[in-house]
Amino acid sequence: MIETHSITKVFTGKKWKVEALKGIDFKAERGKITALVGPNGAGKTTLLKIISTLILPTSGSAYVDGYDVVSQPNDVRKHIGLVTVSDRLLYYRLSGMENLLFYGSLYDMSIKEAKNRAYELLDLVGLKDWADEPTMHYSTGMLRRLAIARALMHDPDIILLDEPTLGVDVASARKVRQLVRKLSVDRTIVLTSHFMHEIEELADDIYILKNGKIIAKGSPEEIINMAGKIVEAKLSAVAPSLERFITRYENGYAVIRGPKSLVEPYTSDYYEITPSLEDAYIALAGETEQDFRPYQFRRGGAWARERPV
Repeated sequence: MIETHSITKVFTGKKWKVEALKGIDFKAERGKITALVGPNGAGKTTLLKIISTLILPTSGSAYVDGYDVVSQPNDVRKHIGLVTVSDRLLYYRLSGMENLLFYGSLYDMSIKEAKNRAYELLDLVGLKDWADEPTMHYSTGMLRRLAIARALMHDPDIILLDEPTLGVDVASARKVRQLVRKLSVDRTIVLTSHFMHEIEELADDIYILKNGKIIAKGSPEEIINMAGKIVEAKLSAVAPSLERFITRYENGYAVIRGPKSLVEPYTSDYYEITPSLEDAYIALAGETEQDFRPYQFRRGGAWARERPV
């Protein structure tokens, strides 16, 4: 299980200061998939980096299976597997098997133990027939699945998945989702994604972040209910406050799906619809005022100087 209490994170530069997280209370339970969603720059990845010990919080506390991420980072790392959007964690000239054997060695696994585990995982993620192929020949979807296998080498209790289907084709994304659901049976899984249909399919609990704060939390059904009545209407001219609700254009009209209370002042020609999680997300989170990620501007990453891994 993961718990955070009043976590804050402040990044500072010579001429700027960014409060990436502002008092986050978060919980992810075993046997569930917990989703972190929000606009770019909301703080999702920053929170995952703190949980995975890559960066230190400015204040507050975070625990992974009872271990403190600040004072017991080595114990935390034994219990987590991290899958990021970066491919730099894989070595392109090495095969899938060789990549997994290398990471197994980092956890003091014997060659025999690492090979047995690697074969098991390559079969699990559907890459058994590609085990000896250099990963430079892997598709994006295959790389994502190999990254999940890498994160599972030491059989962790907790899996952190940062946008695992980003840039992946439809069929491969479906395989990744099936794999995530299978892994969640006896593990704690935290997932970030911008694809609301993916979150609606997978998540048991959802936290919506915006500008470093949690603005909503609950099951998919509870989040949808928070948005209230959602209606669809066609408008020839759209007010700035309604622009984020535009779904498409038809015959010169903008088709919008949004909360009745916001649409009603502009037209009486609307009809109520059954809302999706995406409708609720747009209504609750909208757009962000910032998309500034200070740790990306430092060579090697800001966390490299905060704490050696």
